[in-house]
Amino acid sequence: MADDNYQQDEVPEESTAGRGDCPKAEECPAGAPLWVVTYGDMMSLLLCFFILILSFSTMDVIKYRQLVGSLQIAFGSQNAQMVSVLTGKEATTRLGQFHAGSATMSQQELENELVAAVQEEGMTGEATLSRTDRGIVLRVREQVMFEPASAKILPESMPLLKKVAIICRYFPRKIYIEGHTDNLPVRSQVYPSNWELSAARACAVVRFLLDMEHLPPEKFVASGLASTVPLVGNSKEEDRAKNRRVEFIFSGRPGGEDDE
Repeated sequence: MADDNYQQDEVPEESTAGRGDCPKAEECPAGAPLWVVTYGDMMSLLLCFFILILSFSTMDVIKYRQLVGSLQIAFGSQNAQMVSVLTGKEATTRLGQFHAGSATMSQQELENELVAAVQEEGMTGEATLSRTDRGIVLRVREQVMFEPASAKILPESMPLLKKVAIICRYFPRKIYIEGHTDNLPVRSQVYPSNWELSAARACAVVRFLLDMEHLPPEKFVASGLASTVPLVGNSKEEDRAKNRRVEFIFSGRPGGEDDE
């Protein structure tokens, strides 16, 4: 017992001396610090800035060009410049001069615009471009423009036609639209032969450019050549598919081939 009492006496009691001397912790004021407000404003402005930059980088160049062209025509401006949809750079050509027919578009500039239109619509395998003694020729295969034995334009080809129409609007010379078929007889109650079918398809394209895109009719010449100008032989179906096409011939001569 004595030992137990001794051990209990030896246990030190927790001292409360000096507790009143400890400094109290400072309480944080309510709300966020003032610097956070400034920081938040700066981050919001930077976010808006980068969103604006992104919106410019993904701008629809075709719609922008249509807007510029409409304003140029409305106000008679001769300095509206065309933006190349192929390179994204400002081209040296001027839409106002093209519209007035007072300037020439180089073959390279025309090719750039046509290639860009085809690439943007994902029709690289269905449309080809070539230089001929008649001018620049854009060939579009039948399967992306028309149903078999029909001259009704398919909806999926209209975006490409709209972009080609922009180029046609500012091309200063004649544009020939030609319909071509293979050598197999057409099976249709509407078109007795390939002559009528090929001519109807060429006229359907011109009518689209005139009615839907409001281009001047004097720019175009439509003709149907049936199977008289094949690209390749007609012995195989894949070759006949290549021959069924519509061609846009951008004349290389001022005034077109009708010049004397």
